Order: sequence, then structure tokens, then C-alpha cells
Amino acid sequence: MKTKHWIGRFSLSVLISFLAAGSPAVFANGAWIDTAEYTTSSEDRAALVRGAEKAMAKPIPRLTDKKQAAPSGDKRDYVSLAIYWWPDPEHPDGAYVRHDGKINPEKEDTSRYDAPRLQQMTKLVRALARGWAVSGDVRYAKRAAEILRVWFVDPRTRMNPNLRYAQTIPGREKGNHNGIIDTVSLIDVVDSLYLLEPSGAFPAAERKAVKAWFSAYLDWLRTSDLGRQEAAAKNNHGVWYDAQTAVYAHYVGRDDLARQIVAAVPERRMEKQLAADGTLPLELARTRPMNYSMYVLRAYLTLARVGDALGIDLYDARTKNGADLTMACEAILPYVSGEKTYEKPDITPFHVKQFFAAIHLAQDTHPGFLAGITLP
Repeated sequence: MKTKHWIGRFSLSVLISFLAAGSPAVFANGAWIDTAEYTTSSEDRAALVRGAEKAMAKPIPRLTDKKQAAPSGDKRDYVSLAIYWWPDPEHPDGAYVRHDGKINPEKEDTSRYDAPRLQQMTKLVRALARGWAVSGDVRYAKRAAEILRVWFVDPRTRMNPNLRYAQTIPGREKGNHNGIIDTVSLIDVVDSLYLLEPSGAFPAAERKAVKAWFSAYLDWLRTSDLGRQEAAAKNNHGVWYDAQTAVYAHYVGRDDLARQIVAAVPERRMEKQLAADGTLPLELARTRPMNYSMYVLRAYLTLARVGDALGIDLYDARTKNGADLTMACEAILPYVSGEKTYEKPDITPFHVKQFFAAIHLAQDTHPGFLAGITLP
């Protein structure tokens, strides 16, 4: 029996190879998956099973575990710290000040902030879903379902479907529209949900409840003041906003909305971001130019994958100045591969695995994309 997953057809062996490399959000969205037809190497299978076994031993992170509730008084409201904001040495008791690109380690304080919990939940569900997919061991699927139940179904512990208090800035703001980028990792949760559907471990009624959660969150993203502000962002924040809303809309069956979002990308996003040579000036102006250039391109490639599902070709869409996603990726590759050094280096190290994984998937699912270029 074959089970339909998300978008289009793809080579599962290629997917598994870079799943094993630890890449998030690469979308197990492709094919008609039949576990008997997996062609990945035994080493890759073993790595994914080991990851699932480790995840089995981890406790479930809950939003309600934090000691300090959100400003609302409800521990189910997600709270995080604006990561580039720091205490002011000249005014220790005053408002925080911004240092772009320098990450404040206070963000890891789980007594106050939930970002570490969100990331841990995503990693656990991903590892368990993929372990189930390659092994058929239903224990992994059941544990993943238990975690998903805690986060999206159980009214005592589930996250409220909003980000009113994400990336708070002490002394300045209780929440910030930039915090919406925190839930990019939920795209990975959607990926895992598709993988888990055939397992039988997550009953239809609970899958329906999870979809209702994502639908409610999608509505908040589109109608709240913070959501509208993030939608208006011109840099990577705006593109990831589109990627999130498109993925969630497609997942919950609101394909008309997903089509509307994806179809608007060339004019709404690419025209304003891509220079004629394919570079991304808004990202290159940051203190981490390579990191943010790769990051926003991953968002564009995410949107292109949703476009594949909806019959919209973003891979070959061109701006008025002739730029497209192929040019954008080609422009950045010499720098991230080490062939060239950018004149303004990132102030912190950048990592390429996630970017390369996104391109591998694009090459595997969209013939001709970056044809002739071999990546690690």
C-alpha cells in the first residue's frame, strides 16, 4: 500500500541522505512512500533510528514548564527574548539595547522563555517521525504523537495559537512582530505530521485538532497587528512570513489562500529583494550577510516547493531586472563554498548544511535547477 505525502515526486534516497546530515525543514513532502521501497543506505537508516532512540529517552518539553508566566498570566502563551537585544551597561536597570548579529545567551533561560522548548519539541518530533518512516517501529510514531498532543491538542498544555509575546525586548516591548520568525520551525512539524499519517499512532480526530490549531494560528498571522507588521517586512522576515502562511494554508486545505500567497511572491518579494546580479542587498547589509542570504533563499525555496504542489513555478519566475532564484543561489554559492571571501565577513560563523540541503531538494524535484552544479 502506498501513502501519498506532500508535494510532487522525489528521490527518497536523496532525501534520507540529507536528513541524516541533520537538516531541518527539508520537507518529506514528495512522493508515494512505501517503506518496502526505501533505497537509502543502511548507514543512513541506522543514523535516523539512532536519532529516534535518543528522542525516545528525552522528556517532553511543555510551555507550562516555565516558572514565569507570560504577561497575560497564561503559561500557554509563548514567550521569547529578542535575541540581539542586551542589557545597557550604562543603565543596568533600564531598557535593553540592540547589537545586531550578537546573540544574547539569556534567550536560553527556560525559566522565562520558550524558544528552547519550541526548538526541542521540533527536533524530537522530527527525529521520531523520520525514525518511524525508515524503520516502521510504531514506538517512535506513538511518542511523536504524544508530544504533538501536548503542544497542539491538550487544552491544559497546548500552545495558544498566537505569538503576542515573542521576541520581547525588556524595558521596551512585551512582544515584537519580528518574533513571528520563531515559528519557522513549525514548518518542520508539518513535515513530520505528513510522515506520521500512515502510522496509525495519531488518530484522525487528533489530526483534525492539530489542523484546527494551525488554521487558528494562520488566522492570527493574517489578522493581528503583529502579523500584518511582519507581512510588511521587506527582508527575510517578510519572505519567511509568506513561507509559513503558505505551508500552513496548504496543510489545512486552504489551497486558494496558499496559491494567492505563492503567486504574489515574484512581485511582492523578489522584485524588492533581488538585485540584477542575483544578490540580496537587504541581507548583505546585515552584520551576518552570508547567514541571512542563505536564510532568505531557504525561505524562497520553501515557497517554491509549495508552488510545485499548486502548479505555480517560482523556480523560473523572473523579476523585471531579469533576476531569478537560480541567479540568487549562484551568486551566493562561491562565498558559502569558500571559493570567495565576502568583503564584509559575518561577525559569527555561518553554517551551510541547511542551505545545501534545500538546494539538493530543489535539484531533485525541479529538473534543471542549478543544473551542472554539484554540491557537498
